[in-house]
Amino acid sequence: MGLSDYLGKFWYSSEPMFGVIMVVCFTCILRYNQNPEKMYLFLDDIILAAISCCIAWGLVDGIFYAWEAHYEQDKRRKLISLASTPGGREAARSLVDQNLNDTLVSELDDEEKEHIYRKVLEKLPEADIGKVPLKDDVITVLLAFFLVVGSAIFVLVPFFFVLGEKSSSVIMNALLISNILGILLLFLMGYWREEEPRITKKIWTGSMTALIAFIITVVTIALGG
Repeated sequence: MGLSDYLGKFWYSSEPMFGVIMVVCFTCILRYNQNPEKMYLFLDDIILAAISCCIAWGLVDGIFYAWEAHYEQDKRRKLISLASTPGGREAARSLVDQNLNDTLVSELDDEEKEHIYRKVLEKLPEADIGKVPLKDDVITVLLAFFLVVGSAIFVLVPFFFVLGEKSSSVIMNALLISNILGILLLFLMGYWREEEPRITKKIWTGSMTALIAFIITVVTIALGG
C-alpha cells in the first residue's frame, strides 16, 4: 500500500496546497506592511503563526481522514450484515445501488446494472473486511500532518536565512523566493497527480494546479484570510 493510498491521490496532493496557501496568507502581510523599515520586528511572529496554523490544520485533517476510514468501514460492515439476512436484502440492494451509482456502472443500462448488483449481493455475505488497524490511523494522521507542515516549512525556508535582518529589501527578496518555491511545489504536486503519461498533459495539470491555488490564495487574502 503506497502512502498516497491512505488519503487518496487527490487529497494527498492537495494537502501541500493547503500548507502553501496558509503560509502565503501570513507572509503577504510583509507586502502590505505600512512600515516596511520595521517589518523585521514581527517576521518571526509571522513565521511562528504560519507554522502553528499548519500544525493545527495538518492534525485536524489527519484525524478527519482517519475518522472517514472508520466511517466507510462501518458502512461496508452494515452492508454485509444486511446482505446476509433475508429481510435485509432490499435495503442492501439500495445501498449497493447508491455506492455503485457514483462509478462507471451508472453508464450501464438497467438490465446490466441489475446483473452486477445481484453478483455483488451474492458475494457480500462471504466478504471479510476486517478492521482499520491503529497503525493505519497513525500513518494517516502523520501523513496529513507532515504534508501540510512540510510544505509550509519548504516555503518558509528563505525567511529562516533573514531572521534578524533589518533590510526591508532583503526580506522582500526572501518573500519573492518563498512565493516562487510555493508555485514550484504546487506545480510539482499537480504534475505528479496527473495519471496520463504524456509530459504535455502533466505540465498542463501542474500549471493549472498552481494557477488554481494562486486564485484561491488571492480570494482568501481578499476576504481577510
